[in-house]
Amino acid sequence: MKKRLCSLMLVCVLLLCALPLAALAGGTVPVIVIGGYSSPQIYLFDDEGNIQEKVWGLSLQKALDVFKKDIPELTAANFNAMMNRDPKYIADQFSKGVLEIAQYMKRSPDGTPLFNTGTWPKSAEESNMAYINAHRADNPYLDTAVREKRFTPVLCELIGEKNVYSFSVDWRQNAIECARDLGTFIVDVRRHAGAPKVNILCESHGGETTLTYVSLCAIVQKGGEDKQKLGELLALDDAKLSELFNLSYLNNVCADSPALGVQLAYDLVTGQTHFDMPRLIEYLQYANNPLQKLTGGEQYTWESDWELFVNSLSLNNLNKLVNRLIQNTEIIRIMLSFGSMWDFIPLDKYEEVKELKLNTPELREAYAAMIEKSDYEHYTVFTGLPENLTFARDSGVNVNVIVGTDLTTVSGSRVNGDSLVAVKDASGAKVAGYGKRFADGYHTDYSDAGVVCRDPRHNHVSPSMNLDAAYGYLPENTFYIEGQYHAMYVTDSHCEQLVLFLLLSEKPVDVYTDPRYPQFDVTYNAKLGVYARFDNDPYGTLTKNDTALVVTNLSAKSNLELVAVKAEGADIRFKDVYGKKIPLGQSVTLPLEGEIPDADMQHIRLTIYFLEDNSVFTMNARSLHFTVKGGKAIPFDKDNPLTGGTERPVFLTAKDVLQGIRNFDFKMILKARALSLVAFFKAVIRLVKSIGK
Repeated sequence: MKKRLCSLMLVCVLLLCALPLAALAGGTVPVIVIGGYSSPQIYLFDDEGNIQEKVWGLSLQKALDVFKKDIPELTAANFNAMMNRDPKYIADQFSKGVLEIAQYMKRSPDGTPLFNTGTWPKSAEESNMAYINAHRADNPYLDTAVREKRFTPVLCELIGEKNVYSFSVDWRQNAIECARDLGTFIVDVRRHAGAPKVNILCESHGGETTLTYVSLCAIVQKGGEDKQKLGELLALDDAKLSELFNLSYLNNVCADSPALGVQLAYDLVTGQTHFDMPRLIEYLQYANNPLQKLTGGEQYTWESDWELFVNSLSLNNLNKLVNRLIQNTEIIRIMLSFGSMWDFIPLDKYEEVKELKLNTPELREAYAAMIEKSDYEHYTVFTGLPENLTFARDSGVNVNVIVGTDLTTVSGSRVNGDSLVAVKDASGAKVAGYGKRFADGYHTDYSDAGVVCRDPRHNHVSPSMNLDAAYGYLPENTFYIEGQYHAMYVTDSHCEQLVLFLLLSEKPVDVYTDPRYPQFDVTYNAKLGVYARFDNDPYGTLTKNDTALVVTNLSAKSNLELVAVKAEGADIRFKDVYGKKIPLGQSVTLPLEGEIPDADMQHIRLTIYFLEDNSVFTMNARSLHFTVKGGKAIPFDKDNPLTGGTERPVFLTAKDVLQGIRNFDFKMILKARALSLVAFFKAVIRLVKSIGK
């Protein structure tokens, strides 16, 4: 009952925040939900098409059953690894288990299946959420057919389960083959729903599949050599191409974190994985809060509180283990038998990987058919995205993209991205490079042939001044969320509302449609504690119109107490900061003091220091970026366009803490430190107990 009540309350909130909705305006448009890489299960079928075994959708029990047979060998390998300080022994031993689990996953080098394997269900009828919910108790396989399990129920509540479909695609294929299967599914959904158009919500690999599909629809509609080549690659005649790839089938497309090149794939395939421990822990925490039981259910114990420790951890042996495991001859052959893995390689790294992995005439010949499709994806689809997605928009398809920014890759690459996919690959934007930003005074250079948006009235430079969206595939239809991990919109209530706004809008929308959803924003994830913007401008902007800073408590369960707000890049301060309490779910307004710079495109950074009720350590902090706009032009040196950036909150000095404190409250400091020590020791005790178990 409690779950149903919470679900009803969530739906009411989303309805209020995401209107207008096509589903409520008459004539419900069915929604197809497409998940990320490897989320659809892979099954082994008999000659009659009956499921014999689930060969992908790895369960912990299956892994344990495989590996427990090798416990003596693994124990010996682990002893050798410790004695020799080289993980190759245990990596080689683990390889046997991995290969046993993945034995039916491999395909031939040309991309054709070696076994009768694939996804299920395939039809619109059996993929419809009304059918799944009615029959999942009788068929356990149906439960695995639901894509986006945390968000699909929300859609079912909003527009009715009969109007929601989960698309399962064999993600091992090349992207153009996945797009072909999506086209087949769309035709079936239109028939089953009796609807002329569909909406699509997609993430990660699903985003690549969908945006590839949209691009191929544009190519087919325009005709020419690219259409002819597509027909040859998919063995489809003109009539079939026009039937499967048709822009008139599409209404709204919302793509979150599209995997149009995956830095992680490059690191894995080339053996260059070097785990970034803080990012990896945060990514896991964003996904499922897997350490909640360990921490007694307390909020975010393994987050910024513990960063002091995990920043300095060395994972060299784990890095060696993973790289050795992946580079095992048979494992890498399985990975490279997936056309999708080749398509994942970023455009600027693609030829390098082909040269590295297809380094003999025999290999090049064996993989030729697969690589021909991947070449088409890279050199026709990827390079043509700005033109083809714009063509789709002009044809009436409401395409919008959400991209996470300002995070390094969990595998160690120092690129600006969402922890798996680089911003430049997901969006096409011009990026300064991780740890760098454009210098003050930067504006889009409209003489550059790479610029897609050529309207000088538009400012597509991010508040952190490290990316220029005017170069993107869709400059007016790409929303950038700083700090959002890959495909983690479900951990951020504000971004969930943005997704619904884009997916269910009854009319075309863009980054200017609703001030609640500016082109640039930051994640509202509760783990970060606070959010702030100036009172009279959207997030990321400071002008002479602003008189105060509005600070919001994002925490899921904690009241906050402000300690200080430190500004860099401008001589501004805020009144009554120290000791200011922000109750759960509320905001406070801090009057602005000092002089707002009379400048245009000047970068400033605010770092907000605060206490949480259940914080392990004394203070937490969050840095937010703003651009001063509307003043005098700042000279910009085109020969030195970049300047250094900072990744972490700046160190808070005693002067910063004391500034604005009228009555220094020793009791508050002592209380904060006492609570920190108690919480810290409680967490340590729980950790020791869990290890003991």
